[in-house]
Amino acid sequence: MTQAPQLDEPLAPAPAGSRWGRNAARVYLGLVLVAFAFTLREMTAGASGTGTWAVSILTAPWSVLLAGVARAFSGRLTPGAMRALGVMLVAAASALNARILYGMAARAERDVRAAMP
Repeated sequence: MTQAPQLDEPLAPAPAGSRWGRNAARVYLGLVLVAFAFTLREMTAGASGTGTWAVSILTAPWSVLLAGVARAFSGRLTPGAMRALGVMLVAAASALNARILYGMAARAERDVRAAMP
């Protein structure tokens, strides 16, 4: 049985108050907001298009998982309730992705600053 290699140093959490992290999360959430506005316009027109496609890509990989959740409820909910569920699921996936991007950008900023003399 092999053991997992021991790390020389513990993994540090994402730095709090990172400018890069905040900017990355804000840009991402701005893109999601614009794409979601297009999706809402498409929903009122009764057709799917570029906005729906963009939201699905921006919320990946969670959009694939959440589509299964929505399908499970589709027979029991009214169309209005399904739309509300969709909005909540997109908001949750977007918030999760924004937090992930924040952490990635914050760590990159920390590493760049540590590498500079």
